[in-house]
Amino acid sequence: MGIKDILQLEKPLLILLFGVLLSHLGTYLVTPMLPIILKTDAGLSIGQIGIVLASIAIAFQVGSVAGGVLADRIGRGFTIGLGALIAACGLIGFGLFTQFPLLMVTASTMGFGTGLNAPSTKAAIAAFASSENQTTAFSIRGIAANIGTGSAGLIVFFLLTGTSKMIFWIAGGIYILLALQSWIFLPKGCGDVPCEGIPKGAYKQAFQNKAFMVFSFVTIFIWALYAQLSLALPLRATVILPEPKNVALIWTINSLIVISLQGLITKRIIRKVEPLTALGLGILFITIGIASLFFAQSFFHLILSGGVFVIGEMMILPTIDSTISQLSKGELIGLFFALSNVVYGLGEAGGKSAGGRILGVGENALTPVFIYTTLGLVLIVVVTLLKKWQPLRQSLQQASSKENKPKDAPRLPSEPGQHRTHPVNRWEPEVFFRKKPRTE
Repeated sequence: MGIKDILQLEKPLLILLFGVLLSHLGTYLVTPMLPIILKTDAGLSIGQIGIVLASIAIAFQVGSVAGGVLADRIGRGFTIGLGALIAACGLIGFGLFTQFPLLMVTASTMGFGTGLNAPSTKAAIAAFASSENQTTAFSIRGIAANIGTGSAGLIVFFLLTGTSKMIFWIAGGIYILLALQSWIFLPKGCGDVPCEGIPKGAYKQAFQNKAFMVFSFVTIFIWALYAQLSLALPLRATVILPEPKNVALIWTINSLIVISLQGLITKRIIRKVEPLTALGLGILFITIGIASLFFAQSFFHLILSGGVFVIGEMMILPTIDSTISQLSKGELIGLFFALSNVVYGLGEAGGKSAGGRILGVGENALTPVFIYTTLGLVLIVVVTLLKKWQPLRQSLQQASSKENKPKDAPRLPSEPGQHRTHPVNRWEPEVFFRKKPRTE
């Protein structure tokens, strides 16, 4: 994929993709440093830090639901800009307040704004891309996300001193720029089609899908485990690093790993094993990555733990999204992914709240290692058992036999959890519809 492929995209897509880069740049200027600043500058306990981070996740889900309604009613461009402006207010608030109640309000404001912004951006990319450009658009989206994330780490490392609150003002300014860009350059309303709401009875169909509901329930706990890195890694850095801000570089390194290896892992692992097998492998890697943090005594060890974690992330994110695509009904795939975002938020919020309590009682002991390892092993066993559960097996087999699969569909590059990429309104035949020889 080169510059020529990018220039062939429609103008609204180029604006959206640049917005993806900006949103990840603004978010990940703050994400690595937020737990550190809340601990050192605001003087919050680890339990309170977990609650603040959980507030972001909960508000993100409320914003996602509201954003879906607004995008369908008044247009995606306006909703993207509104979310970015609200997120900017929340980010700037972190630079102004140190009291726990006000930080809760600030966190909720930031989460609600990013919740309005992110799903609308994904839907807009799917809507504005022509059929021949959708694969390219979604692939570039993942690259843009990781470029933004990686650049944020470099900015924190090279341009900021100590735990400067300047990152909140810079991040807020980036989101204001994103809002202005969306309102000025994106098409008004819903583009060339009238704005429509979700069909009646759509939610009922989703909740009656037994395989989808059980799989979603299990993924709540997977996301709870997944959320521990963004909490445990910065806090561990304050214990072992003379300059905790260097932890931002780990996000840059993780982004480079994703850009370099996602295609290889998809080709060599995800496409060659059953989806739930790939999911189990991913859980194993993120469990090892998180548990190994508490044995790290140097910056290199933190990098190694983050690298192991991100290998698991590259298996988990595409596999969960692809499985949801197979379990959903084609005409309601957008709704199923909206519900999956809510599931993700529940897991992240619960994981960060519980993680704050766990680290608060056992920050320098083996307690977190035991709890996270136990949770990871239990999840691997549960996912293995799901492979034999007939309703789920039957749903996946029915999906694999569908004949109305589009020729062009987006790939599933991995990216940070808060802005996950998924194939809105599309299938991915390379992953879903492979033929596998029987080994029984």
